[in-house]
Amino acid sequence: MALNATKKAVVVGPYRVHNFGDDLVGAIIAKRLQQGGYEVSVPRLGQGNADWLGTKYSESYDGLLQSADTIVVGGGGIMSDTSGSKPGASYLNIVARAAIAGQLRGKRILVTSVGAGPWILERSKMLAFGVSLLADKIGVRDQESFDHLASIGVSGSKVVLGADCALLSADYLDFKAKPSGKIGIQFDTAQFSDVGENPNLKAIAGAVKAYAGAHASDIVLISNGKHKSSLAADAPSCENLQYERLQDFLPRLAGLKSIFTSHLHLAITSYSQRIPTFSLYVREKTKRFYDQIGHPERAIDLSVATLEDFERLIAAAEVATWTDEDEATLQTLQGRARSLLAFVK
Repeated sequence: MALNATKKAVVVGPYRVHNFGDDLVGAIIAKRLQQGGYEVSVPRLGQGNADWLGTKYSESYDGLLQSADTIVVGGGGIMSDTSGSKPGASYLNIVARAAIAGQLRGKRILVTSVGAGPWILERSKMLAFGVSLLADKIGVRDQESFDHLASIGVSGSKVVLGADCALLSADYLDFKAKPSGKIGIQFDTAQFSDVGENPNLKAIAGAVKAYAGAHASDIVLISNGKHKSSLAADAPSCENLQYERLQDFLPRLAGLKSIFTSHLHLAITSYSQRIPTFSLYVREKTKRFYDQIGHPERAIDLSVATLEDFERLIAAAEVATWTDEDEATLQTLQGRARSLLAFVK
């Protein structure tokens, strides 16, 4: 934190669950604001993360919106109502309240590195439109989000199309990779009820467990939250990596050889560290990312996936290497991600 900071900023986002991806983007936004001379608070990001980042720790928004000069909404599919484990669940209520409170007090309001739409509920669509009207600028991480906002009447002149700011973890956060040379596996999909109808899901889950158990010395089981991987009981000899603090989690994640995951920001962050990534995905936003990086063949919709799909992806993960084409694409996407932070100042 800048010692002579006179400006104050609060980052509003989906941080109460302590999900790795959301916390990571919130941290990157916070560091960008610090570079601009702001004293920053990211409510509910956690004491450990706040200590590492040098931000003001808070578990509530009490008084922060009133005292802030700038309010930044950022991280995750926060401008959607389909991003959580239960479709229809949304952080839009929190975002809308913060935007209205800021507008009433003449605060500057920015939205960045978000997914916008689609919306299940008409009320959610109205809230997203209202927040967009109040914001000075909106940065979205993919073309689909840009198009969703345009479809509800948000002016394209207000919206910046870029790429997810998680691609910039090494730009803003101070950590060094701890190489393990292992394959990371994250396959905690039980909370996603809408993929349970796939008749192949039980066989796929069994194959993932069997693979982890058979290759335990070469596998790290990953959880993007404090809970242990659901695979741990069936593969007790595997190394485990659970997310509690960014400071501890990022170096180990960055040391992997490749990663197989259903979680978007584990894939994005690994890719930003030049780690080949593969997914049986649950949310369409994950497919969008693999399209962006030029590897649509590495992502299969879990609701229709087969056992053969898993076997193909994990075999590819064993031998995948980072290529010159991957590097060129990464550099392009990182440039686009920087455009979503350029107006956060």
